[in-house]
Order: sequence, then structure tokens, then C-alpha cells
Amino acid sequence: MKLLQKRNIMIVYAVAAVLILIGTFFDFSLSSLVVHEDSIFGKFFLLFGQFPVMLCGFSASAMLLKSLPEEKTEKLIFQVLAAGGILGGLIGVKEVIENASGLMMIVYSLIELLIAGAMFWFVYNTCDTSSPRRLRRTALFILFTVLITTAAVVFIKIPWGRPRYRSVIDVQGLEYQPWYMIGKSARDAFEGVLDHDEFKSFPSGHTASAAYILTLITLKNVIPALRGQEKILTIAGFVWIILTAIARIVSGAHFLTDVTFGFLITFTIMWAVGSYLKINRRKKVQ
Repeated sequence: MKLLQKRNIMIVYAVAAVLILIGTFFDFSLSSLVVHEDSIFGKFFLLFGQFPVMLCGFSASAMLLKSLPEEKTEKLIFQVLAAGGILGGLIGVKEVIENASGLMMIVYSLIELLIAGAMFWFVYNTCDTSSPRRLRRTALFILFTVLITTAAVVFIKIPWGRPRYRSVIDVQGLEYQPWYMIGKSARDAFEGVLDHDEFKSFPSGHTASAAYILTLITLKNVIPALRGQEKILTIAGFVWIILTAIARIVSGAHFLTDVTFGFLITFTIMWAVGSYLKINRRKKVQ
């Protein structure tokens, strides 16, 4: 996976550092220029920005089920992990259920399920089974990146207590809080006035979830049809991440630093998990 090579990692962190520096001084001003809470663009990515969670869960499950070991205990463990991937992937429809209603909620949910199901079928039927360990390693890379990142984002959001831009604008007395200020004093002061979710601006969970799509680049290691397509997969992944990040700022849910850190958390954990599992190892594993 070329994205996790040293040179590319340095480029990603350098760009992120510039964005964080800009956001540190101009977060509020930038949001003031672009926020449009009724934007269809913003609403679309509110509903579907986290869809990569489902693609990751279903893809990893397909690889695990296709490469089950013979030993009964190990087989059971990987079956449980595969089931967890499917169940975890279903979190992808959470935003649709919470933010759509009636017939459209059903239609959007079915669309996501059909696409994820098609992804499962594609991976299961086209992956190279000559190296079961490679399949399992790739699946675990995807699953652990998603699991650890999700836990990390939740762990950071709760104590950080940064109010969202839309709440700062709408609620009298609620002040803008820079990303580097940590604390729940504002949340406590507005208890009963605002839902606790309005104090979970930092970091952006949607952007972190959108960045999970980068883990799917490793499918080119186990699916012959995708070999040689890493550049296209990487570009497509970053396009989705950038659009999701911009949409979250436009909707007033996050600031520039929120979305940048959301992406960085996923990228850093992906790098760490990939290094531990030696996802870039070229030697053929049987």
C-alpha cells in the first residue's frame, strides 16, 4: 500500500499540519463564510458520509469467511469476527435512520444495504484464496482500523466538549471554543438547553469514518481484478473524504480543525495497524 510508505505519510502529515495551522486562527471565520445548514450537499453527506463503515465491515467479513482455518477454535474465532464485521457495518445506516423518515428512510437504507451486499458478493467471489493468511491479515487490518478509530474518536469527543458552530451561532451566550481548549464547562452551563451531541464537534466522527475507505485500497492485494488500480482507488478515497469533510463544515456541524483531526486519527491508526500486521509485506504468505 503505497499510501503508507514513508514519503507519502510525510506528505499527508505536512498537509494536515498546514490545515490545522489555518484552522487554529481562522476556524470560526471560515465556517462563517461557507455554512449553509439547509444545503443538500451537507444533508447528503450527513446521511451517507459514514457509509464506508458498512463497506469495510462487509468486505472484511467476506474475506474472513472465504479464508476460514481448519482448526475448530481458530475457525470459530474468525466466524465471530466475520459476524462482528457485518453487525458493525450496519452502523452505517445509523445516520439514515436518525435523520431521514418515512419512505425515504426505507429507500436510503435499502440502497446502502444493496450496495454493501454487492460489495460482500464481489469480495467473496473474486478474492484470491491461494494465500488464506493474506486474506485474514487484510481483513483484520480493515476491522481493527475501524474498531480502534471508532473507540478513539468517542473517547476524545466526550471530554473535549467543543460546541458545534451551529450552536454557537444559534444559542445566546455560548462562546466559540478553539480546538486546543479542553473541558466540559460550556456543556455543563447549557445543560437542559442543548443536547450533549452539540458539544461533540471535536473531532469529526463523520470524517474519521469517511477515511475508513482508505483501508479498502488493500483489496488490491487480494483481488486480482484490482491489481494495478491503487492510484485510482487512492484518488477516489480522498475525493470521498474531502467531500465529506467539506460537507460537515458547510452544515455547521464541524470546523476545519475538527475534520482535519478526524481524518488524522483514522490515518494514524491505519498506519499503526498496517505496520503491526505488516500489510505492505510483499512476501507471499501461504
